Amino acid sequence: MLEHLPSILTTLLLVLHWGIILGLGLRVSLKRRPTGSALAWLFLITTVPFVGAVIYLFVGEVWLPSRRIRRAREGREYLRDVAMGIEDRWELSDDKLPDIARHLNAQTNLPMGISALGGNSVELYDQCAKCIRAIVHDIDNARESVSMLFYIWHSQGLVREVEDALIRAVERGVRCRVLLDSAGSRRFLASPQARRLRDVGVELAEALSVGRLRIQLKRIDIRNHRKIVVIDHRIGFTGSMNMADPAYFNVGKGVGQWIDVMARVEGPAARVLEMTLALDWATEADGAAKSGTEEFLNSIRDSTIQGSCGDIATQIVPSGPDQQGHLIHEMLITLMYNARKRMVMTTPYFIPDEAMLQAIRGAAHRGVRVTLVVPERIDSVLVRHASKAYFEDLLEAGVEVYQYRGGLLHSKTVSVDDDVVMLGSVNMDKRSFTINFEISMFVYHAAFLKDMRALQDSYIRDSIRIEPAAWSRRRVHERIIQNAIQLFSPLL
Repeated sequence: MLEHLPSILTTLLLVLHWGIILGLGLRVSLKRRPTGSALAWLFLITTVPFVGAVIYLFVGEVWLPSRRIRRAREGREYLRDVAMGIEDRWELSDDKLPDIARHLNAQTNLPMGISALGGNSVELYDQCAKCIRAIVHDIDNARESVSMLFYIWHSQGLVREVEDALIRAVERGVRCRVLLDSAGSRRFLASPQARRLRDVGVELAEALSVGRLRIQLKRIDIRNHRKIVVIDHRIGFTGSMNMADPAYFNVGKGVGQWIDVMARVEGPAARVLEMTLALDWATEADGAAKSGTEEFLNSIRDSTIQGSCGDIATQIVPSGPDQQGHLIHEMLITLMYNARKRMVMTTPYFIPDEAMLQAIRGAAHRGVRVTLVVPERIDSVLVRHASKAYFEDLLEAGVEVYQYRGGLLHSKTVSVDDDVVMLGSVNMDKRSFTINFEISMFVYHAAFLKDMRALQDSYIRDSIRIEPAAWSRRRVHERIIQNAIQLFSPLL
């Protein structure tokens, strides 16, 4: 009997392996995934016995607790009247918007979806230090409330000034709330600096808490990737910057300082940013933080909708797996298909799906001058190789591809033609489009586009252009690595 034990165990493992393949293969098929994603998961499950199945069970499906979905639905319903009031006063008619904006507006017909609003002023910040100092200045002038939401909070350098400003605000009676992603800000949430803020009265809460039970039962890579600051219901900041001083953040990674862009907005768009933040707070806050949730929502409902702060049309678009999952992806594709003259895109992580790749190539084939700027060095080896696998397709279509050398270009921006700009937290990859909670701001204004295009041109000046002929001569082993990793790009 003992002499047959290895053969029996081998047979049992083989049967178990094929049972897992059949079971998970059926589940993948029933989920009706995009073909590339389904094939990538099936390949991983089949070729990496047991480990591939474990990876799928942990991160293969977007699962959210029913309690979270219920809270989000209730919060949106509670603030529906506020959203309708903002639209009744500030929604712009189609004849006051660029043609592309009309198409984008039509796609935001979803719960709490708000179309383009007038009455805003928007200021661009292309340096993190200037933006952080502007946030500190606005906190120091706050009278009622300061609300903040970030993926990463890194308590060094200029960020300590933000923390000090929050403490000063609380001491003079301002209500301060800070919501941080549990994984992205894990170290800070357990730090003495976080305890210091809590001790003085700053309300600090975790988004998508990564506890032991969550690790066992839910996928742990669904993250709140938004970056939002709102002060006194009327001033908002959003963009790509985490609450981190680039002079201190990830300095040992060998990628240079992170390069970000933020926008400061005054007007009704700031109220939409605040509603997005408040809904995340209502959905996530537990324990002591939850006790102030109703007061937070009521403060938004009861505050006066302010008058005009400018003439810039702005549209705030939150996206995530608890809403219309592919909204921002669909809006970007609409933007690409409606481009007529010029399109510039900057992103740190470029892993497009087939639909987006075709939209970009299609724009170039129509005669649109299309430019993509990505960092030369990024903090993910897999993404770096996967991104490069798409360059050949883009170059063949006539797309200009640049690699930025001035640091890790973390700015996520798109400018199209003469008057459409998008900036926010969204990367051009599956994670941002279908998994993470993100925030995007569309701005429909020629002068603002001019400012954004000038910033994008400064990125291009600090970049090297990839020439098609030189790229086609890259070494064989580089092609093999890039193309092999590209097979798994639907999973990245």
